[in-house]
Amino acid sequence: MKVAIITGYWNPPNFKGGISRVIFELRNEWQKMGQTVDIYATNTVHNEKEGIFRVPIPPFPLQGLWINLYMLLFSSLDKYSVLFPQSAFQCLFLDKKRCIPFIHTLYNVEHLVPWRFWKYAIAPLEKYALRNIRGCIALDDKTINTLKNELHVPKDKILQVNNGVDYSLFCPAPRETQKDFVILSAGRFIPRKRFDLLIKAFALFVDLHGEAKLVIAGDGELRSDLHGLVHHLHIEGKVLFPGMVDEHNMLKLYRSASIFVLPSISEGMPMVVLEAQACALPVVLGDFESAHDLAIEGETGYIVRDTDPEAWAQVFIRFYEEPFLLKTFGERARNHIESKFRWPAVAKKIINYFQDILDGVSNS
Repeated sequence: MKVAIITGYWNPPNFKGGISRVIFELRNEWQKMGQTVDIYATNTVHNEKEGIFRVPIPPFPLQGLWINLYMLLFSSLDKYSVLFPQSAFQCLFLDKKRCIPFIHTLYNVEHLVPWRFWKYAIAPLEKYALRNIRGCIALDDKTINTLKNELHVPKDKILQVNNGVDYSLFCPAPRETQKDFVILSAGRFIPRKRFDLLIKAFALFVDLHGEAKLVIAGDGELRSDLHGLVHHLHIEGKVLFPGMVDEHNMLKLYRSASIFVLPSISEGMPMVVLEAQACALPVVLGDFESAHDLAIEGETGYIVRDTDPEAWAQVFIRFYEEPFLLKTFGERARNHIESKFRWPAVAKKIINYFQDILDGVSNS
């Protein structure tokens, strides 16, 4: 089987968001199976020998649409059995018999403020792009319900999978006795991540436990706003922003943290939550779509539905004042990841799905 992965970013081992990590792991597993898997991306280094093809498109809104137009005009996709874009509207202009998208999220354009009006074009584009689709892949129940109920994709044309995690890489290290209680978070600095809520909750918490620290890895359009909020709350010495962090240093952050927090209001299946639990960290999550799949509430972490910073601060206080929970929740989190989130199983499930669809096409 020959697969063309169509994406915006491909620069391993530097990953920009969870999608880049997902396609990296899937490609590795599929190549081990003997499949041919090429990458088409706008942000990458062209290397035809390695099957990496740069698509020279400027960073326009709806970039996936322009990638497809370029490839339709200038690239030959006929040699591929499967076209594997990473969003719904990226199916536009692609051969519906071979196009099987991985729909990580829906209605998810998150550009800088001047471009936000583009989000209103996404829903109708997605609906049109998915007409007559032979199959697609999704992560969480909310996305699948939207596909079925709003975009009218039949249930039998949707495969639900988990993300996986390399738990041989992301694993706990022997911990020294920690002097500081460290809360770790990571992601793009965009509104739905709600890092402002995390900072406000931490300010309440650190007012009681002054030796604690908060580390938020990442970058994005709200960087100056978040720095300003930290200054306004007078907690500059307690909150660290290390910026974009590579895999090696992210592993160090996981291993030095006490708990991992992601207060997002909406997510697909964020890799950072899987990686944190693989490193035996308890997690505190917002009530986003896949939170209940990622964490076992009351066993590997907590899911906080409240938007009041005080409610979040109380969870931090519980972990701080009952330190045995860090060990018991952490051990359960690691076991949860090892038992449920394995890349080889995910990759095999998807490649078998591809084959079933191709067999159906050839028999029709």
